[in-house]
Amino acid sequence: MKPISTIDQAFDVGAWAGRRQAFALVAGRCTAADADILYEIREQQLFLHIEKNWEDFCVKRIGLSRSYVDRIIRKSKELGPGYSKLNCFTRIKPAEYRLIAGAVTQDGLAYGGEVIALEPENSTKLAEAVEALRRDSIPEADPVDPVQQAFAKAEKAVKSAIAEFQRLQAMKLDDEGRLKLVIALENCRNQVDLIHMSTEL
Repeated sequence: MKPISTIDQAFDVGAWAGRRQAFALVAGRCTAADADILYEIREQQLFLHIEKNWEDFCVKRIGLSRSYVDRIIRKSKELGPGYSKLNCFTRIKPAEYRLIAGAVTQDGLAYGGEVIALEPENSTKLAEAVEALRRDSIPEADPVDPVQQAFAKAEKAVKSAIAEFQRLQAMKLDDEGRLKLVIALENCRNQVDLIHMSTEL
């Protein structure tokens, strides 16, 4: 642990941690400023003035595991402040945010010809806009072709059956077991032959 060289340094790291706690209390789910503060503490190694390492600082001073704090910082850096700010007012997953990130500006969320400010009084409006944007951004799935689906299922079942027969063949079967295997294979071949004959062109 680095010794605290001055009162100013001790106050500095204490202020950062205090600011982090204040933001957490006021903002709740909002982690934009929270992540910035944690990032500064980590990158400037301010935690070394009061704890011997980053992991101890996270657990003892922040009340979170190091991996969780690192994830908060990483997600904030990857998605930018827009994600955290919007997430203060309506719950949105990172993958969903990526779909609508183009609609998030410094002034707010662009939707329906207007920009909705990221303010508490607009929470309901923001939630409705996010839901609409999210719905519009999800590409329509191609209709499922029942024939192709049946072919895929049949091919998978055949491969599975062949693998099981091969596994049985590799076992040390007694005479009765080998006879059962031959009968099962004959039954399968007969069924396949019947299907083949009924579908000949």
